[in-house]
Amino acid sequence: MATDLLSHVLTLVRLTGALIFQVEVKGPWGVVAQPTVEKFAPLLPPGTNQVIAFHIVLDGRCWVRHAAHDWFPVPAGHAVVIAHGDRHELCDQPGRTTVPFATMLGKRALLDARQVRFENGPGESTRLLCGFLGCDRRAFEPLCRSLPPVFKVDLGPRMDTLVRYAAANALDDDPGAASLRGRLAELLFVAALRLHMQSLPANATGWLAGLHDPLVGRAMQSLHETPWRHWSVEDLARVTASSRSVLAERFRAVIGEPPMHYLTGLRMHLAARRLRESRQSIASVADEVGYESDAAFQRAFKRSFGTPPATWRRNQASGAVTGRVPHQRERRSRQRRSTDGAIPQ
Repeated sequence: MATDLLSHVLTLVRLTGALIFQVEVKGPWGVVAQPTVEKFAPLLPPGTNQVIAFHIVLDGRCWVRHAAHDWFPVPAGHAVVIAHGDRHELCDQPGRTTVPFATMLGKRALLDARQVRFENGPGESTRLLCGFLGCDRRAFEPLCRSLPPVFKVDLGPRMDTLVRYAAANALDDDPGAASLRGRLAELLFVAALRLHMQSLPANATGWLAGLHDPLVGRAMQSLHETPWRHWSVEDLARVTASSRSVLAERFRAVIGEPPMHYLTGLRMHLAARRLRESRQSIASVADEVGYESDAAFQRAFKRSFGTPPATWRRNQASGAVTGRVPHQRERRSRQRRSTDGAIPQ
């Protein structure tokens, strides 16, 4: 059976639901939020370094603004996803003055939120289901890099049952409810991500676009299923029923790097996971991901993570932050460059 690459990679990055809650606002309103790892740390595993937020409009309509996109409407039945934990604003109409969500909560704790209501005067009401998740973007950078800073999807009638169930269970505090809220946050995000992937244009680039490209998708599938194999571009072209030149050109155009560079990165991410989660020797991990030479593996690992594998493993065990996480300036640059981040109007 073929590997489900998206599910496999979401496991690699340890996607973990943190919280969902309902917000109901009547009258004029505007809120600004910037979800950070520190705010949700008690609900997320060690090593989390990115927060993903989503807002589903249950009733009414809201407007959203993000550094990558000016105000855009989000009607009922739609979700907006903030993929990199960036500052964003929500309000009842464009240009409304916004205040931090913590200010609106007052003495109420964010992590204890289940259903919060605000009466701000006469006007229409808006009801939202807000969710937050964490992941370790270093565990598979290509996925996180391909996520646009903000995207909107129409959840459609097929999602009604799940959304209603999640909204109802956001209010629950019975035993097991916290775990259920986390899993529901994951389900809703993955559903929104799949809808986003389906809407990508034919000329989209990045890892998610690669999954949908017939040739590149087959190549990625082969590499992920047997990363330890001694691959060459010729071998990969033969497996994907393509010519070497066509595969190399298409792979680079969609993914942004040659197939063998991608394979090296995949091996390093898999090796990092084994080093973190097992007691295997470094030589054993090197062999498992396709390196016959321990020295070659150590050089490749240091190029990817900035430290030798033994040092990286010790840092992980002690809770130190390692790896090359993009600087904020790089993230802003990606927001400007992204080809997958258009907001449908």
